[in-house]
Amino acid sequence: MAIATPTHWRGVSIAFLAGVAAATALAKASPAALDLRSAMQLTLLQIGWVMSAGALASFLLGVASGQLSHWRGSRRLVRDGLLLVMVAGALSALAPTPAWLLTGRGLEGFGVVLITVAAPTLIVSLSRREDIGLAMGIWALWMPVGSVLMLAIAPLLLGTFGWRGLWAVSAAAALVVLSLLPGLPHHVGAPSGGRLDLKVLRRGGPWLLALAFFCFSSQFFSVFTFLPTHLAQTMGLSTRAATLASALVPAAIIPGNLLGGLLVHRGVRPWMLLALPALPLLLVMPSLLLLPLTPPVTYLLLALYGFFLGIIPTGIFTLAPLLAPTPAATGPILGLALSGQGLGILMGPPLVGWLLESADGWTYPALLLGLALVGLILCAFALGRATPLVARPH
Repeated sequence: MAIATPTHWRGVSIAFLAGVAAATALAKASPAALDLRSAMQLTLLQIGWVMSAGALASFLLGVASGQLSHWRGSRRLVRDGLLLVMVAGALSALAPTPAWLLTGRGLEGFGVVLITVAAPTLIVSLSRREDIGLAMGIWALWMPVGSVLMLAIAPLLLGTFGWRGLWAVSAAAALVVLSLLPGLPHHVGAPSGGRLDLKVLRRGGPWLLALAFFCFSSQFFSVFTFLPTHLAQTMGLSTRAATLASALVPAAIIPGNLLGGLLVHRGVRPWMLLALPALPLLLVMPSLLLLPLTPPVTYLLLALYGFFLGIIPTGIFTLAPLLAPTPAATGPILGLALSGQGLGILMGPPLVGWLLESADGWTYPALLLGLALVGLILCAFALGRATPLVARPH
């Protein structure tokens, strides 16, 4: 599919909003954790599974969804994903048991993975190659923007409707974006037929990118899932105050994403956006979780944690199309990267929840999450050596 000239920024915005709707579906488990724990008598391990169940589809179907995007068309796949998020979210809002809720999260996860593979593929089709870095910087905002919105409205919804209100609102968000899809250009995102260029997966670069995404997502989603609970316990905050304080993280991710997009647009190597922010995170993350801190210092560390995190996804999403020797290879690379992300979300929160309960504290979880950051740094440098000829975006 030929890249649109000039970049169709309205279409990029619609694809981005589809990601925001997907993010609200993923992020709602974090502010709902305390309410779920009391309403359904869930353990921390089970709460970790509520967060992770939505990522099962990302892990299992990442590469396959790349094939679907090529065969069915990224435009239709975004629509299919939004429909799944809407229906599964609405049904999960009625869940009488944890098993029903986990099943609904799995279906939501399938919708989310369709969106998160198809939407960036659609954005690539809508963008000039010179604008890919900037467009992917915008796309990388999908998770923090959706998270901030969900965390901002969560206290009101929880107080009025309980956790079920969060599920209903995420379903409504998918419905709103569905109504915007007719605004996408008709000449992009159509089915191209045939098979994807899977030969690219024989190279080391896509696998390193998937491993980097695994390290990033396992660390971030583990902290994000239990952060409101941690702040409520250590600072004596109410559920509302802990949820709003947690919103500092995704709010600070947004300027980090924008800075990452600007740096890539100015010619900074994308792999450096993985390595350099992870270095200060090795200090910020354990300090936030382990040290006795005053509220101002805690809020500062929350903002720094989010800001440095925000730079990293821009590098990941920018590397994916740049690693593709042909347009048909972009889907498999994105799919493999999202499988790595899904595995990280699938493994991280439940494991950290189990460690928190068995070890009664953050010492061992923080050590594990620190190792994930070290792994991210090593992957970044390996990507720098494995892809020395990747052209810099302009």
